[in-house]
Amino acid sequence: DGDSLLSRLADDIEAAQVESGEQVLAGARAVLGDRRAGERAVRFALVRTTEALQDVLRIAVSRGARLEAADF
Repeated sequence: DGDSLLSRLADDIEAAQVESGEQVLAGARAVLGDRRAGERAVRFALVRTTEALQDVLRIAVSRGARLEAADF
């Protein structure tokens, strides 16, 4: 049920993860655009970007499973 408390909570969490991913992407682009950025900054940006990508992929898989279940 798309209007259930659990469904709305999941939507809120997913929206927060996507927003966080957008912020991480902006930060990573800034680091990569800075020729003076050191190895630590680049590694930190890559670690955070990897975490954000993992969250977004989790959302995609979760939504895909829910869409498949709704077809039945």
